[in-house]
Amino acid sequence: MKSLQQYWPQRVFAFLPTRRPRQALILVTALFLSAVFVCFGLQLREGPNWTSLRPWADDVGTVEAAAPPVLGGHATGSPTPSSLPRLHIIIPSSKTDVRLCKNLLSQTILGYPRPNLVFWDQTFDNPNNHRFLGGGSHLGKINSTLHWLENPSNQQYEDDMVIMIDAYDIWFQLPPETLFARYYEMIASENARVAHRMGRAFDAEGISTKVIFSASKRCGPNDIHSVACYPIPESPLPKDIYGNITDVMNVKPESHAGLRQRHLVSGFIMGPFRDMRAVFARANERMNTCLAGKMKEQKFVRAWCHRGSDQSFFNEMFGEQEYHREVMRRRHHTWLDNFLDQFIPNRAGAPRKPLKIEKNLVDDPLNPSFPHQPMHDPDYNPAKPYEFGIMVDHFSQMSHQTSNALHDSAYVVHSNPLAPQLEHQSHGMQPVCRPIAPMPTDIPSAGVLDLLPEGDRPRWEDMPLYSEICAGVVPVIAHHNWYKKWPIEKLWADNWWTGRARALFEARRNMGDRKLVGGADTDTGLSLSWEDLCPAEWDAELFPSPNGAQEAQAAAGVEATVGEKKESRGLDSV
Repeated sequence: MKSLQQYWPQRVFAFLPTRRPRQALILVTALFLSAVFVCFGLQLREGPNWTSLRPWADDVGTVEAAAPPVLGGHATGSPTPSSLPRLHIIIPSSKTDVRLCKNLLSQTILGYPRPNLVFWDQTFDNPNNHRFLGGGSHLGKINSTLHWLENPSNQQYEDDMVIMIDAYDIWFQLPPETLFARYYEMIASENARVAHRMGRAFDAEGISTKVIFSASKRCGPNDIHSVACYPIPESPLPKDIYGNITDVMNVKPESHAGLRQRHLVSGFIMGPFRDMRAVFARANERMNTCLAGKMKEQKFVRAWCHRGSDQSFFNEMFGEQEYHREVMRRRHHTWLDNFLDQFIPNRAGAPRKPLKIEKNLVDDPLNPSFPHQPMHDPDYNPAKPYEFGIMVDHFSQMSHQTSNALHDSAYVVHSNPLAPQLEHQSHGMQPVCRPIAPMPTDIPSAGVLDLLPEGDRPRWEDMPLYSEICAGVVPVIAHHNWYKKWPIEKLWADNWWTGRARALFEARRNMGDRKLVGGADTDTGLSLSWEDLCPAEWDAELFPSPNGAQEAQAAAGVEATVGEKKESRGLDSV
C-alpha cells in the first residue's frame, strides 16, 4: 500500500475546481498578492519629502529650481518685475519711530511699493485700553486694516496682492520677485499637502490655500487646550530637525526651542485682496464678540481677550478651519477607505497619527482625551463658514520670527564655510540643530544690485544674508518679535546693505519722485515723505557704516550709475 504522503497531492487537487474555474482562481490569487505587495510598498512611503517643498535648495548645496507651479492656469515661476502682480503693503502704525524707519528703508532699497500706514495717529476706542497690549494697538491692527480693505476707493484693487506687516520689528532683505515666486510655490506645496491629508474631501469641498501667515513654535497667547491650538496638523518640518530635543518641552536655551513651527504669527500676512478682506472681517467679528463680553466666562479665553492680542483671534480662526477640515475628511471617508487604511496608513485621506501639542497627546483632533475646549459648532456645514484658505509658513521662506527661535538664525555669507561664521554671530547664540545653509537660487541676479557701480557690485552669495540655519532657508523677511528687543538695535548693522544703504536708498529716490519714494500714505489722508517720518538725527542709526568714507564714495558711484540708467530710459534728472 502506498503511503498517505504519496496520495496527498491527488487528494488536494480533487477538491480544486476544474480547469477554467481553476484559472480564474489563480488569476484572483495573483491579483490579491499583487495588491498586497503594492499596499506594503505604499505603506513605506512617507508624505511629501520636506526638501521637495524647498525646490531651490537641498541639504548640501544648491539645486536648480523645479518647474514653476501653476496656479489659476498661469505658470508662476520667478516673475519679472513687469509681470509681478500689483502689491499693496499695509503697516498698522500709530506713530513714527526709528524702528519703523528701518522697516521702510529696507523696503525702499529693495524696490517695494510705497506702503500704507493705517491706525495712524489714532488710539483704540475702548475704555479698557489700559488692560490691553500696547494700549489697544494690537486690536487696532485688525479694524484699521479692515477699514482700508473695505474702503470703497480701494475696491479697484480686488485682483491685487496685499501684505500686512508689523511696523516696528520687521526688516525685508530679498526683493519682490523672490517674494512672489515663493508665494506661488508655497501655495502649490501646501495644496498638495492638504490634498494628501484630506483625501477626496479636498476636491469635493473645493478647498484651496490662499492666505499665508508666518509661523510660530507656540500657539500663543491661546490656551493649548483650546480649539485654537489642538486641531492644528503636524508640522511638515523634519521630525529630527532639532535632534533628540525635537518637539520636546523645557529644553535649553528656551523651553520651546525644540518645537517645530506649526502655529501662526500675525506679524506677516499675505494673500489676494478679497481673501485678506474676508480674513480680517472674521477676525474683527471675533474681536467685537470678545470685547462685548460674550466670551468672558469661557474657561479657555484668558482675561481681557488674551490682553487684547490680535493674534489670539487669528489662532482661533486657524484652529476652527483645521477642525472643520477634519470634519470634511471624515464625511467623505468611506467604509472601503477605513478598510484600506489598515493596510496603507499613509494613503491620501488616512486618519492623522497621534501627535503632541507641547506635553499633551492629541489622539483625536476633534476630541482629544485631555480636558479641552469643545468646538462650539462641530457639525459638518456645506457652506464652509470656517474655511479661509489659511496656511502657515512652516519653513520660514517668507518670514522668520525670532521668538523662541533667534538661535535658529545666523547672518551667513553663503560662499564661505558655515561653521566658522557661526562662532562669531552678533546675537551670541549657538544653534540647537545641525546647521545647514544652502544658497537659494530664486534670488534674481539683476535688480537692486544693478544700482551699484560695476566695480562694487557683489553677488548675493558674497554678502551676509539673514538665514534660518535649521531648515536651510534665506527668508524674505526677518521678524524680530522676540520679547527681548535688543536684536533690533544690535543686528541692524549685520544686514547685507551696510556700507551701501545710503547709496542704494538715494538711488531709489533719484529714480522716482523724491517726495514719494521712501515715504508712506496714511489712512488719515496724509502723504508723508521720508523726511517727515525719519528725521536726520536718526541717520547714524539707520545708515551705519564701518567706514564712512567708503559709504560716501559708494553713494557717489551709485549716483553716476543711476544717471546712466535714467538717461537710457529717457528720464529727467532729479
